[in-house]
Amino acid sequence: MNKAILLLLLLTSAALASEPDRASLIAAWEDAVRSLPSTVTLEATGDGTYRLEDSELDYAGELVVTGTLIRPNDSYGYDTEFTHFGMIEFELTELPPERLTSQLYYYWLSDRQSLHYSSKSNTWLGTKAYQQSFLPGEDYGLSFGPLAFMMNYGIWILLVALFVVVFMSLNRQQRKAKSLMDDTADINRMARENLERAEAMQKEVIAIAREAQTLQKQNNALLERIADAVEKRH
Repeated sequence: MNKAILLLLLLTSAALASEPDRASLIAAWEDAVRSLPSTVTLEATGDGTYRLEDSELDYAGELVVTGTLIRPNDSYGYDTEFTHFGMIEFELTELPPERLTSQLYYYWLSDRQSLHYSSKSNTWLGTKAYQQSFLPGEDYGLSFGPLAFMMNYGIWILLVALFVVVFMSLNRQQRKAKSLMDDTADINRMARENLERAEAMQKEVIAIAREAQTLQKQNNALLERIADAVEKRH
């Protein structure tokens, strides 16, 4: 009886030990990023912070891990060795904001966030190794490869595509709004200039009227003097 209980505990401990966790996901992610051809260096500088230098993205600066996700894979009835999906969320704090919305950044990011846990090797595998496991010659067959890829990445592809469409639409609206604001500013400027010219012309007209009134008074006074002189002669 004691031997049976001990054996059960050993089997349970082994099963728990092989269960994927955050520590194993982070360690596998570090190895996967370091193994990429464009990674010059990935050096841990603190808890969840790294110094990354990447030639493909042309980036050398801080990388901060902001979150992790581990969830069981839904194989939809297929017999697969991959039991869990893992994702690392991180930020490149020194990357300019305008580069975060570029297609190059999303393409670069796709190879550096997702991992898949293999129950056969009890390890996390990167995207490339995960896809290669479904190539012809494996037990899964060729037809399962595209299906598995869409099951795991379809939602992310759709989200990225939706984000790009929304971003482009907002960008167009912003350009239109800026154009309208520029046109409105030009109209306001022209209106102010016309108003200033009208005020200047009004001042000139008033000044001319005043001068004409003064001349009229002078003419009236001259005529009165002439009339007086004529009367005195008679």
